[in-house]
Amino acid sequence: MKLEVLIFDPDPTIIADLREALSDLSAITMQRVDKMLYLKPPKGIDVLYLPLAAAERFGAKPLVHQAQILPVSSTEQEDGLPGFVASGVCLAVDDRRGPIPEMRILLSGVFEAIRDFNRHNTVPLQRIGFWAYNLLAGLTPFQLRTLLVEIVPELDCDGSPTKN
Repeated sequence: MKLEVLIFDPDPTIIADLREALSDLSAITMQRVDKMLYLKPPKGIDVLYLPLAAAERFGAKPLVHQAQILPVSSTEQEDGLPGFVASGVCLAVDDRRGPIPEMRILLSGVFEAIRDFNRHNTVPLQRIGFWAYNLLAGLTPFQLRTLLVEIVPELDCDGSPTKN
């Protein structure tokens, strides 16, 4: 199953930096938006990543290292959300802290939840959206690229070397 990732942000500099770092990952696209309207992402995604606190309104529970795929009501879909949200995860007490280990745990949880959803449903989730803000907290775009290649082989990397 091929996954696609859409990363959006209103800042053209952030979009340009992400494009440079992720150019060899054909399944990732960046999109500049006029404003960051957190619960109104661009159209065309199946699932939107939301941090755990933002996903609680959809029924998210704090699960260690586990993201959840949660349905979105038809009313909220009419207001601009996709059919599903992917929740953030909780860290264990003894997890390493810092942007890289925490993002590794987050991305592993989110993409494993998507894979699990797709194994158990006839209509798969194929396009996941992220606000750049949620992916770049303390990371450079090239550090994010390294984590994505490590955690999500479905993103079809052409093997170009990673910059730091």
